[in-house]
Amino acid sequence: MANLQQGEQGPAVGALQNQLIQLGFLFGVVDEDFGPATAQAVRDFQRRVPLRPDAIVGSRTAAALSQALGSSPPFPTSPFRQLRQDAAASGANDDKLPGLDRGFNTSPFQDQLPGFANALSATPDAVTTLSYPVSPATFQPYPTIGQIPQVLEGRDGRGGLEFLSDEVAQACVAVGGFQQGSPLRVRWYGRQASGLNVQFWSATKFAAALQLICQANRLQPTLPIDRCDVVGERSGASRRESFGDLFTEMVSYSKGVPHSNAVAWMLKQIRSPGQPDLQSWLRSITGNAALRLNGPYGEGAYLIGARLVGPAGILVPHLDLERTRNILSAYDLTRLLTMLGWHRHLSTDQQLPGAQWSSLTTAIRSLAHDTARYVDIAIERLGLINQVQAPVVLSKLGFGTTAPGFPEAPALTYAAFAQFIDTRSTPGRQRSVALVLRIPTGQGDGPRHDARMATEVTEILRRLFAEEFR
Repeated sequence: MANLQQGEQGPAVGALQNQLIQLGFLFGVVDEDFGPATAQAVRDFQRRVPLRPDAIVGSRTAAALSQALGSSPPFPTSPFRQLRQDAAASGANDDKLPGLDRGFNTSPFQDQLPGFANALSATPDAVTTLSYPVSPATFQPYPTIGQIPQVLEGRDGRGGLEFLSDEVAQACVAVGGFQQGSPLRVRWYGRQASGLNVQFWSATKFAAALQLICQANRLQPTLPIDRCDVVGERSGASRRESFGDLFTEMVSYSKGVPHSNAVAWMLKQIRSPGQPDLQSWLRSITGNAALRLNGPYGEGAYLIGARLVGPAGILVPHLDLERTRNILSAYDLTRLLTMLGWHRHLSTDQQLPGAQWSSLTTAIRSLAHDTARYVDIAIERLGLINQVQAPVVLSKLGFGTTAPGFPEAPALTYAAFAQFIDTRSTPGRQRSVALVLRIPTGQGDGPRHDARMATEVTEILRRLFAEEFR
């Protein structure tokens, strides 16, 4: 058969579009016009197979399409078309996106939040629960502080994260396994995951809160951060608010975007003299010496002169910060999330410096309240809601548009740590993963890219539960 490619028209293109629609890769109707949307759908299919993602339908791609449609159930398939249909039916727009703005109160796991910390403390016992199968040839010991792990990058649709749509510009995935009696081993996958610092927008906000926990715990290791407040001035009056509540409000946007932005910038300025600023601290942990993270989020500090106080008085004072930007790599955010989620299984030289579990449980509670629920959507789409136990979902969204002072292109970003016990077999299997994705976007593209984010997170979790990360 003759190759089909962008720019062509006719019944053959219509037949191709019908196949892509049946498999879920193409949203829209058959119009027999091989335009950009059809080309994107072809590339997405080719990456899943995998074949070279060139958007040219030659004999190999045509055969793969026929094979996918003929299998039972059809594979590979994509939830993209259904997600886009649902978004269109709901009237989604850039200001209200089905996945990004879904909200914690819709999560099927919200009632299990009190068990998140215990779930993260447990390891497979090889009797009731088995570890994710890890190979010593590919899974590495978790890196020590400042050490950059080997990240598998792919090319031409193969290896790394090349199964993801090319609409995903940067991505990093870390899969962990806990073999009984052995230290945690991890395999890192990426797409431009390290060495490229970009704007991840609000997805970076939780870093400052984690640094403040580390500072407080170094000073008073036995004092849980939940017993600490933030004190400062607002509108000329002294204010005192719970650190844990502020962290949760920053993540959940329960008091609005300006409040979240103001809290995030405020937390960066609570620091003891002689202690590193946020970007220096993170550089020392991840090994990325070029990241910058001392920038604001478009608002002034929520409280002026804010400091962290405990029962005995000031614990961490206010210290003005020289502003930079907020640019870092997908690997940096993934590393931070794994240091939180896997804290109980790391040695001292691998952990967040000084952090105590009694305080990190506050971070766990706060990050569970993220309004973006892409992991929840993935578990639902995969039909696993009633097939998992001991769930943990921690995440932070980021959605930025072009604004004065932000030269970077707008993007939809998502950083998440998820862990489950897969009960479809006996014993159950533990699934533990951290992921960070960044999709450049533009005005009016929000609904499409929201569906894209949910689609790609679903494919990552499908492969995790199918144990295809080897």
